[in-house]
Amino acid sequence: MSSDLTNISPTFYGISMVPKNKWREYGYALLTIAGSDGIVSDPELEWLTLDMAREVGVDEEIVADWEEFDFESAELDELFNSFNSSALAGFNKLLIYDAIRMSSADGDYALEEKEQVHEAARILKVAPEVVMAIEALVELENAANKLRLTIL
Repeated sequence: MSSDLTNISPTFYGISMVPKNKWREYGYALLTIAGSDGIVSDPELEWLTLDMAREVGVDEEIVADWEEFDFESAELDELFNSFNSSALAGFNKLLIYDAIRMSSADGDYALEEKEQVHEAARILKVAPEVVMAIEALVELENAANKLRLTIL
């Protein structure tokens, strides 16, 4: 019997069940944000389609849809209207967090990407100071990963 929910580890995301159909739009939003500088780089796409998809158990069909998605013609307002983010506690902040992680996966959190993250936060009603804190968190995590790789 197939479930309409995806089980994910609550350790990282703070939630354990997500409706499977929500991942498609979630990925579309991330692609639109990361592509705001004109390109979704290979490291950014790999972060979404390999790292995150594996981490949260996204179906291959959805990953294929992400790979074919036209992020250049997408509008954040329309994407966010297509799903109810309030259904998942903390969803809005998680999307901002993942958008920053994806946008910086290639080592360049471009100005256009940062502006699009802030626009997404405005639409999702995430306070600017919270966005700044999330940006700092991602920078700290990236620095810790570099340190780990250097030491080990």
